[in-house]
Amino acid sequence: MRILHVISTMAPSSGGPTAVMAGLLPAQVHDGLDVVLCTTDRDNPSSKRLDAASVHGRLAPAIATHVFPAEMPSLLISRALRAWLRRNIDHFDLVHAHGLYRFPSTYAVRLARRCGVPSVICPHGSLDPFLYRQSARSVLLKRLWERWFDLPNLHGASAIHYTTEDERQRAAFLKLRAPSFVVPIGLDWSRYAGLPARGAFRAKLGIGDSPLVLFLSRLNFKKGLDLLVPAFAQVRARFPDAVLALVGPDNEGYGAKVRGWVMEHGLQDAVRFVDYIEGEQVLQAYVDADVFALPSYTENFGMVVAESLACGTPVVISDQVNIHGEVSGAGAGLITRCDAGEVAEALCTLLGDAPRRRVMGAAGRALVQRQWTWDVVASQLTAEYETIIARHRDARSTRGT
Repeated sequence: MRILHVISTMAPSSGGPTAVMAGLLPAQVHDGLDVVLCTTDRDNPSSKRLDAASVHGRLAPAIATHVFPAEMPSLLISRALRAWLRRNIDHFDLVHAHGLYRFPSTYAVRLARRCGVPSVICPHGSLDPFLYRQSARSVLLKRLWERWFDLPNLHGASAIHYTTEDERQRAAFLKLRAPSFVVPIGLDWSRYAGLPARGAFRAKLGIGDSPLVLFLSRLNFKKGLDLLVPAFAQVRARFPDAVLALVGPDNEGYGAKVRGWVMEHGLQDAVRFVDYIEGEQVLQAYVDADVFALPSYTENFGMVVAESLACGTPVVISDQVNIHGEVSGAGAGLITRCDAGEVAEALCTLLGDAPRRRVMGAAGRALVQRQWTWDVVASQLTAEYETIIARHRDARSTRGT
């Protein structure tokens, strides 16, 4: 089975979808699929260009990866990618497009439909109603692009791939005609089987044994940082030596607002800002944290939540993180509404109960190993691909008779 994956950028700063590609594609090769990746050289959301070698370096050598120059930093329009797709798309059994609102995935699905190749779209959370309530100019432009291009693709695709059932339910208001399926995101369990010893990240922060709350994600408006900072101010009233580590790159200048809230609540000495980290440093941050916090307003899966659980660190997440049901059901964390008071109470509950944190940590690792590893996910996706290709073949056969 030959599968073409198309994603607008493999820039690490673009968040979860790029991490998904880095894990999913090698797992699919191991599962016996012939996979190819097409992307652009733009470090979206900035206008810098990615080194093609760095993109190749994030994937297994067996994966053919094509990195094309993009002429427009915003829409990532690439004439070279367009020409390659037109020459090669009918050589694949299925096209799996990741994300919306950018030329590469939009054009790939549109061309696949025209050429009679089955196509799957993974929105990666882009269809959440919360995002539709935003009124920024960029969001309005997305709505226009969606109306002209992505909605016809979503209605006409062979299937839509959601990563959680909650994500599928949240997109129901669009009344999309395409069939859909749910297959989650995975982790490479070999990374988490043997975890580093506790202490190196704390030493970097210079905090010793102080209670540590970790946030690790982009500093972005949807992550609930406007809730987490005032919630942590309440935590400090009960745990005066507690520290909040905000780890992740600034996104569209939002970090300035976060620093303003930190100053407003007098937390300059209690909050540590750490820019982008990767590899062993990420694992060390999870291991050293007492609690991981992500009170997002919308989160289609929450890869960082799964990573924290895999490291044995309990989580406090909002009920807008779409894996909250699985986390709660496994007893691996506490779930709150998007409310600063509730977030503060949940954090205080766990910071004050080390035995409970240890029980939750063990439950989180078991949950990830049971449901969210790449070998499990790759097998599920292969089964969905086989169903879609067979359905597509049957439909063409029926039309031909």
